[in-house]
Amino acid sequence: MAVSDITLLIVDDDPVVTATLRAQVKRIPGFRVVAIAHTGREGLAAARRFAPHLILLDLHLPDMPGLDLAHQLHQPGRQSPDIIVISGRRDSAAVRAAMQRGALHYLVKPTRTGTVEQTLNRYATALARLSWGDRAVEQQEIDRIFRSLHLDPVNRPKKVSAPTEQSILDALAAAESDLSAHETAEAVGISRATARRYLEYLTEQGQVVESLRYGATGRPQHRYRLWAP
Repeated sequence: MAVSDITLLIVDDDPVVTATLRAQVKRIPGFRVVAIAHTGREGLAAARRFAPHLILLDLHLPDMPGLDLAHQLHQPGRQSPDIIVISGRRDSAAVRAAMQRGALHYLVKPTRTGTVEQTLNRYATALARLSWGDRAVEQQEIDRIFRSLHLDPVNRPKKVSAPTEQSILDALAAAESDLSAHETAEAVGISRATARRYLEYLTEQGQVVESLRYGATGRPQHRYRLWAP
């Protein structure tokens, strides 16, 4: 799936909120808002008409709870959209209910442009990793996909320094193709273990995309490239 193929539906009863979210999403390359709905019925109709990949969903709608809408969309035999809740509710019961109905994330209003952008970029990265075809996925990769949906890039681990991180990003940007951890280490002038640690961290942040290259024999090689919308 190309990044530009990610379609999005916004469901919220507040026109100001929907206009703000639409403007925020418009600034994020690779996402396209296909419809805006202000009621649950409108949301159901738009979801069935446009079959979006993702819905930004409010919990309080005039005609039904937002999670009831999510439940109706997740029916056997139908391709269901992913859900990210955006709500003013901060109580743990609401968050737990959203998780039980399959929400990938829960954002509290008012949302900042940076928060929406980080969340959607992480979603796009996870979606890309799961769109490489019908292949077996190792547990380590599954763990990274789930962590990448929620990891806050502001909380940089102590062993990850900003200058080294930038050097690795620069090396990937300058490369003509994807790089292995060994090739990245040589380009930056660090050990292979250090390069691998940074590459895994940047992959979790959604800034780098990891893929596997299968050779004739031996274990597959992990390759890395910049995330490019």
